[in-house]
Order: sequence, then C-alpha cells, then structure tokens
Amino acid sequence: MTQGKAFKRGVTWAHIVTFILATAMAYVLAVLSSLIFPVLGAPGVSALYVASSVYVPLGIWMGGWGALAGYLSCLFLGLYPSGYTLYQSVIWAFADFIEAFIPALLFRILRIDPDFTVKRGAAARLFPVFVSTGFIILILGIIIQVLLGSLGEPFTSIYVASVYTGLGLAVIGIMLGLLVGDAKTWGVYIASIILTSVASGIWGAATLTLYNVPPPLPAELFWPIFTGWVIGDFIVLSVLSTGILTALTPIFKRTGLYVEGWWA
Repeated sequence: MTQGKAFKRGVTWAHIVTFILATAMAYVLAVLSSLIFPVLGAPGVSALYVASSVYVPLGIWMGGWGALAGYLSCLFLGLYPSGYTLYQSVIWAFADFIEAFIPALLFRILRIDPDFTVKRGAAARLFPVFVSTGFIILILGIIIQVLLGSLGEPFTSIYVASVYTGLGLAVIGIMLGLLVGDAKTWGVYIASIILTSVASGIWGAATLTLYNVPPPLPAELFWPIFTGWVIGDFIVLSVLSTGILTALTPIFKRTGLYVEGWWA
C-alpha cells in the first residue's frame, strides 16, 4: 500500500521477455499442429490446434500480452510454413488474437480474480484426478499419433479414443469446478471456451476463404475449415488449457508476471 492506494506494478522487462518466449513457443506449437494434424487443403489450419491451449491461459494471466503473442505467432505461421502473403497473414492472424483476447476481456470487464481451485469435500479430491488424467491421456494420444500414426491401426484408433476420453474426463472436471469451485471463474471460463472457439473459427475460416486480399483458399472450404477449427479448439481448450490453468494459475499469480489490467 502506498498513500492509501494499492501499489500497481508497471510493465517490466520480465513481461517483455515472457511475451517473446510465449510467442516463440506458440509459433512452434502452431507449426507442429498444422503439420501433424492438418485440415486437408487448408495450410496452417489444424484439426487439433495445440497452440490454442496456451492462448487462453496467456490471455487470462497476461491480458494484452497474451493476445499480442497469439497474433504474432499466427502471423508468422501464415507466412511460413503456410505460404500466405503478408497481407493475407496480417488479416488472418487476428484469429489467434481472438483466442487470447476473449478470455482476457471477459475476466477483466467482469473483474474476476481467476481461481481454478476446488476446495470442498470429495470434489476437491476428484477434481484434479479428472483434469490431470484427461490431460495426460490426450498428450499420450498425441504422442502415439505423432510417432506411430503412420502405421495405421491400432494406433489411429488409440489416438481417437484418447481424444474422446480426455475430453470426457476434462468436461467432468470442468463441471465439478463450476458446481463446487469458484462459480464466477468457471462460468466465465466455460463461456470463454465456447466464444473463443466459435469466434476464432469464424474469423479464421472466413479470412481464408471469403474475405481477404484475395482469399487464399476457395469459398467452398469455409465449412470444412470452420468445423475442424471449432471442434479442434473446443477439445484442446477443454482438456489442455484446463490442465494448464488449474496447475499453473496459483503459481503464475505469485510472480511479478501476472497482469491485472491489460499490460501491467
């Protein structure tokens, strides 16, 4: 406290360095996702866009820094390896800006201090089991698909089963959080998952097929791209982002990197 007012930390070099590292990590994840789980005929689009798993946490934790990291990582993805022009990439990249901006906006305009813990009764013991198990199963499925998916069955089926199993467990964990955790945090987080997936999918698919200078892909690909984008985002955000937020939010909030406003 200083003169009766809470001390507010300004932008530091730690914010800038973390932003740069987050952008680089998101770009690497975006490239790998688009190459390993492509939506056919749509360079840069992934049916399981693992990079989105970091955008929502970054938006909640770091506000504008997270949104900017999402934008730049997608801009670079559009340029390479997707092969879009600079103009096309500049417009398309707002799709990943949206992925961090929506949760950042909701948590800030509603003045919600994110609390992803569950502390009451048996749910407090079951919650981390569902969330962490779903996270681990999906990660293992992704690893199996990357290393052995080219061999076909049974590895492809194992991967598909891991996606649905991980999603099911994560959804149960999210519902437990909503019922016996901080209802505001979990309610806004659920809204963020849905709004982020749909809004980002609309922008991403539309600026690839309908509205750009010029659109790099044919208009008839809008619905396949949109559908793959939204479903993939919903899975990744529900499973991976939930695991990241529940495990790391308490730690991140204790550091000088946590941003209550948009930049500090």
